Amino acid sequence: MGTGMMGGMGHGAMGPGTLGAQQLMTPEERTALMDKMHNAKTPEERQKIAQANRAEMEKRAKEKGITLPGPHGPGMGFGQGFHPEKN
Repeated sequence: MGTGMMGGMGHGAMGPGTLGAQQLMTPEERTALMDKMHNAKTPEERQKIAQANRAEMEKRAKEKGITLPGPHGPGMGFGQGFHPEKN
């Protein structure tokens, strides 16, 4: 991971009983999600993908009796700052 990717105190910190959505997904699912986000044509499409993924992760977390940290960033998920056409 590059500089700044781990976050600092408070940012990304999870207390007992919480788990990041990445830990509820297989590597293949993470790759598929990144591909979907990258191939989305509009910010709205990316937001819908992120919201659907969030709902699935919340369902999985609930089944395991854990709590996901709240959404972060301007638009949740990759947010509006993710612009694959600029990368």
